[in-house]
Amino acid sequence: MWGKMDGDRIRVGVIGAGVMGYHHARVYARQKNVELIGICDVHAGRAAGLARRHGVAAFTNLKDLLALKPRAVSIATPTLTHREVAMACAAQGTDILLEKPIAASLDDAQAILGACSRNGVKLMVGFVERFNPVIESIRKAIEGDSVISIDITRVGPLPPRVSDVGVIIDLATHDIDLILHLTGKDVKRVHALCAKTFRELEDSAMLSFEMENGVMAHMTVNWVTPFKTRKIQIATPEKFLEGDLLNGTLYSYSTYESDNSYVMSRIPVSGGEPLEAEIRAFLDYVRNGGESPVWGDDACRVLEVACACLESAEAMEKI
Repeated sequence: MWGKMDGDRIRVGVIGAGVMGYHHARVYARQKNVELIGICDVHAGRAAGLARRHGVAAFTNLKDLLALKPRAVSIATPTLTHREVAMACAAQGTDILLEKPIAASLDDAQAILGACSRNGVKLMVGFVERFNPVIESIRKAIEGDSVISIDITRVGPLPPRVSDVGVIIDLATHDIDLILHLTGKDVKRVHALCAKTFRELEDSAMLSFEMENGVMAHMTVNWVTPFKTRKIQIATPEKFLEGDLLNGTLYSYSTYESDNSYVMSRIPVSGGEPLEAEIRAFLDYVRNGGESPVWGDDACRVLEVACACLESAEAMEKI
C-alpha cells in the first residue's frame, strides 16, 4: 500500500518523461504541500534529465519508483502501455492521474477501471481541455441556450511522441470529450472520413456527430498542418461563439439583422494554465475524495465513440 501523507503533504511520482511528463513534473514541483519524489521512464537518459531538473530520483523500472510508496502518480506514457502501467500502480493502491486516452482499446480500459475499483484507487483521466478557461467561459455563455451546432478544429504537425495510435484516438478524443461535456448528451450517430498521408495510421480525419438532443457536431483533426490551431465555434439561436483554445480568447456574435449586420463582443476569459488547474483538481480529489473530476466511465465512453469513428471510416473505405 501507499505511504501515509505527511499531514496534508502528498508524495507524487511521474511516469513517462516525454513532453507531457515534463509538464506534469513542472506543475507538481511548484505546488504547495506536494513532494515530487521521482521520475520513471524506460529511457534512462530522459528519466535522468527530468529528475535532475527537479532534484529527485530517476528510475527505469516502475517497481523501483513504486517502492518509494508515492500517494499518487501521473501516467504520461505511450497509450499502448497504459494498461500495464496503470494496473501496476493500482495494485499498490496508488491514486492515478492517467493522461488521455484512457487506453488503446476498450478491453484495456475496462481492465484499468476494474483494477482501480478492486484496490480502492482514485482514478482521474487527463482531458485537459475541460480545464481550459475558454471552455469554462463557453459553458457559462451557453447555459440555458439551445445549442444548434458545435464545430472544432484541432490541427498541427505530427508530434514525434506519437507512434502507437492514430489521430482519432490521440487527438480527436480531446474534442469528443468536449462535445459530450458541453452538451451533456450522448452521441447518437457518427460519420467519419480519414486519410493516411505520412504514416500507416490515420493522420487526418473529418468527424461528424449527431447528439441525442439533435445537436450537430463536426471536428477536423490532423497531423499534416505545419502550425497548431485549436478553435471551437458554437451556434445557438441567440448567438454565435468563437473560441481560441490556444490563445485564450472568446468572442460572441449576435444573430444577423435584416441588413446582415451583427454585433461582436469579447467575453472575458480567466487566466491560468489548464494543466495546472487539472492537476490541482486531481490533488484535491486525492486529498478530499468525492467525485472524480473526470470519471473513468466518461473516458471509456469517449474511447467507445472514437472506436465507432474508426469503424465508420473503415466502412467508408469499402464503398
